[in-house]
Amino acid sequence: MAPRSRRGTRQRKPGRPNAGARPDVRDSLLTAAGDLGAKRGLGEVSLRELAHEAGVTPSMVHYYFGDKQGLHDAMLERALARVLATVRSVLSKADATEDPIAALVSTFVKTFTLEPWIPPLLVREVFAEGGRFQERFIRDYASQMAPLVRGVVQREIDAGRMRADLDPTLAFLSLIGMSMFPFVARPVAQRVLGLRFDAAFGEAFAEHTRRLYAQGTQA
Repeated sequence: MAPRSRRGTRQRKPGRPNAGARPDVRDSLLTAAGDLGAKRGLGEVSLRELAHEAGVTPSMVHYYFGDKQGLHDAMLERALARVLATVRSVLSKADATEDPIAALVSTFVKTFTLEPWIPPLLVREVFAEGGRFQERFIRDYASQMAPLVRGVVQREIDAGRMRADLDPTLAFLSLIGMSMFPFVARPVAQRVLGLRFDAAFGEAFAEHTRRLYAQGTQA
């Protein structure tokens, strides 16, 4: 049974999960962490503030995640699982989709626009040498997503819609890089280029990237 606090009843907000509703509490904490991280960055959010936002006691954060590192790992797992599921859904309909590449670009850009904490966390925990989450990311997500995307690129080449001289692996890397880099560089891009990474930017950037990629790869 989850640990209880004598002050917990007074601190929880009406309608919020209690210690007995374990799955709801965990999901509420992850959602609250994502919301706060999107507004201010995960590094600025304390566990106590997170607990208050979710309407639970701080002990619940430690119960489900252990510490902030455990929380970040769980956030990445949930976000990446959703992205992978969306990519699979998009590519399973590739034959019926007019432009599966455009759908992939929209998926990546929308995800990074709505959850801007993902790219910096990926850089720190996955892409950096010795990243804590690196092996899990390769095993559970990258090793599954890369063949799927390369496969749809190869099908587009075989169908004559993309250039025959393209290397599917390099085309995949370019697609990921074009879709993700601005969000990795967000702290600098905001100050130097005066960009606002809001919904309007996400839509405009997705369309720009789609057209740029299509013009460089079309047969």
